[in-house]
Amino acid sequence: MAASQPLKAAPTAYGGPAVAYGNTRYFVVWSDSRAGELYGSPVAQDGTMLKPGGVRLNPSDLDVQEVAIAFNGTHFFVVWQTATDGVFGVRVTPDGTVDGPVFTVLYTGEALGKVAIACSEALCLVATTIEGDAETVIYFERVTKDGTVLPTGNQRTVSPGYNYARQPAVSWDNTDKEFLVVWTDERGGEATPDIYGNRVTEAGVVLDGKGFAISNAAGAQETPDVVWTGRRFQVVWADGRSGGTDIYGARVRRNGTVDDPNGLPISTAPGRQTTPRLAHHNSKSLVVWDDMSSGAHRIRGARWGEDGDVWDPFGFTISSGDQPAEFLPAVAYGANRFLTAFAAGATTAPGFPHFMLGARVTHEATVKDSPALVFTKSRH
Repeated sequence: MAASQPLKAAPTAYGGPAVAYGNTRYFVVWSDSRAGELYGSPVAQDGTMLKPGGVRLNPSDLDVQEVAIAFNGTHFFVVWQTATDGVFGVRVTPDGTVDGPVFTVLYTGEALGKVAIACSEALCLVATTIEGDAETVIYFERVTKDGTVLPTGNQRTVSPGYNYARQPAVSWDNTDKEFLVVWTDERGGEATPDIYGNRVTEAGVVLDGKGFAISNAAGAQETPDVVWTGRRFQVVWADGRSGGTDIYGARVRRNGTVDDPNGLPISTAPGRQTTPRLAHHNSKSLVVWDDMSSGAHRIRGARWGEDGDVWDPFGFTISSGDQPAEFLPAVAYGANRFLTAFAAGATTAPGFPHFMLGARVTHEATVKDSPALVFTKSRH
């Protein structure tokens, strides 16, 4: 077990973290109250933070809202959505050095909410929500390894017009060389949104028209995430069909066929379970979520097999109660471990600074770090 960072740390973070793995290390990023507002650090396989407290990754004066990260084979690409100007990005070397200036992915005052990114060996696809007068659509751009946004044809959206879509997530299928973008979609009703998906090629061709339903069960389905397993995609979401909020998932084939149109229950414990995220390795994924079955916000997880079996139907505890509330998880796989990062503090209310914590989890559901690793700035 790696020694945790000092627990005397400054709660400088806002929002939730994002995490990726590449070149023998993890990389955790978050929005921050310090100058630049975008901080992060590579994390060694043993849990050691290689840039203690994080380093500034945004050399510009642009504000930082939602953040996302992916590894493209040589660099970590970090993208973020601003409050008024659009979506921007920066390339970061595996040792935590910013490589080049901030680049503009999308310049518009109409971008809002979550931003998502996934990378092939050639380029990255960035997805976000664009707001119109009577609609919100899921919009994408493709960015080369050097940060150049590629020209795209007439269709840059994966969801239909005159509809409300939000909360995109994206993953890369390295077999068929296609991205799958998933999102929350209100075409079935504002109070009962569903989960939809659409495939996009490296060339920017949208393959599934206005998208296909992954889950349109009763109640609300929201906050999806998606991962490629090597054989198919796995998609998870928060599900309201029971009247509460549970975690469900479905497997999606490379051709867009949904293997589990009714959804598979991953966690149906008492209390609210929200904002699921997942990462995959060797025939099973680790699904993590914000869990309130104990009354307080805690991070719990379950292993989900590629064959559809849930290994931990009651879930297991990942966060150890180091803070009154632990929420907004992210997860990545690397070096025979899953690293879960999450926000933590006195409250989940927006506008209050909090900590960024984390814990490594083995394939056997053993949590390696308790108390949690501390990623935000330490006081010295």
